[in-house]
Amino acid sequence: MRLSPLVPASIKRRLRRAAPRSKEFLHVIATRHGIGVFDEQWFAYRQLMMEHLTLASLDAQADRDFVWVIGVDRDMPPEARKRLDGMAEGRPWIRIAETELKRDFVPDLAAWVRAEAKARKRGWVLTTRLDDDDAIHRDLTGRLHAEAAAYLAAGNKAPAILSPVLGCNWVPSKAAGHRAYHHSPSIGLSLLEHASDPGTVYRNNHRTLAQVLAPWNYNVRHLDGETMWWLYAHTGLSHMQSEGSDRMDKVAGHRRAFKLDAARLAPFGVTAEGARIIRETPEPEVGGTLFELNRRGLDLEDEIHALRDAARDGDEAARERIAELHAKRRAIHEDLIR
Repeated sequence: MRLSPLVPASIKRRLRRAAPRSKEFLHVIATRHGIGVFDEQWFAYRQLMMEHLTLASLDAQADRDFVWVIGVDRDMPPEARKRLDGMAEGRPWIRIAETELKRDFVPDLAAWVRAEAKARKRGWVLTTRLDDDDAIHRDLTGRLHAEAAAYLAAGNKAPAILSPVLGCNWVPSKAAGHRAYHHSPSIGLSLLEHASDPGTVYRNNHRTLAQVLAPWNYNVRHLDGETMWWLYAHTGLSHMQSEGSDRMDKVAGHRRAFKLDAARLAPFGVTAEGARIIRETPEPEVGGTLFELNRRGLDLEDEIHALRDAARDGDEAARERIAELHAKRRAIHEDLIR
C-alpha cells in the first residue's frame, strides 16, 4: 500500500500496522449515472468527463480492492449504455446496476451491498460517494482502507464516517481552480457500517450526513494532512449550475486560483491528453435549468411510487397510469441539450 508522502510518519506507521486486517470489510464506491436522463447528447458529454476523470482516477488507484457500483436507469439510452459497457469491459471491479427510479438508487444499493458482503463473508461495509464527473486522488482508497482497518483493529464497534476534507474546486473547460475545504464533501465521503444493515453513504444528503448520524453515536473522522483528495468539477451540466449562476466564474476566477496543469492532475490519474480533450470539447448548452427539470422529474417519480402497490396487486388502471408517467418522465428529459 502506497500512502501520500504528506501523511505524517507516525500516522503512516499506525495505518500500516492495521493494514493486514482490511479484509474485514467490503469497500463499495457508488456512483449515480444519469438516472432519469434520456438525452444521448447529455450522456455523450457526461461520459467524456466520466471516462477521462472518474474512471481514470479509479484506474490509477494504488489500492484497487473495491467494487465500483454504477447506478443507471433501466431505460438508459442505448448508445450511452453501449459506451458505459465498453468502459466496464476488462474491469472486473465495475458493476452496472439498473434501477427504475432515482429514488430507488439508495435502497437498491443498500440491498446489493448487504447481499455482496454476506456472499464475501465480510462483517463490515465501507461505502464511498463519487459523482460521475469528478475524480479522487490515487491514494484515497488506500488511505480509506488503512483508516477503516485501524479503526476496527482498535476494537471500535460503532459505525464511522470518514471524511477527506481537503480537495480542489475546478472548472475543467478553463483548467483552473483552487484548494477547497468541506467537512462533508460530495466526493470521497465514506461510511463504515455493520454489514447486516448498511444504509450506505447515500442514506442522507452529504452536507448533513455527519450532523444527522453523530447523535446516534457514529464516529466522525476527518482525513488529515495537506493532500488534496478530490477534484470537484464545475460544469454547465451540473444541476446546481442554475440559469444565470456565476458559480463557474467564481471558481476559475478565485483570487487564489491556479492552473491545473499535467503535474497537478497526475495524482488524480488524469492524463494531459484527457485534460486537453475535456478542455477543447465545447460544453453543450442545456434548454432551461437542469435543477428545475430534476424537480419535475422527482414529482413524477412520487406519483409512480404511490401507484406501485396497486400495480403489483394487479390493478390494471394503476399499471397504465405508471406507463403514462414513465412516458412523461422520459419526454421532459429527452431533449435537455439545445
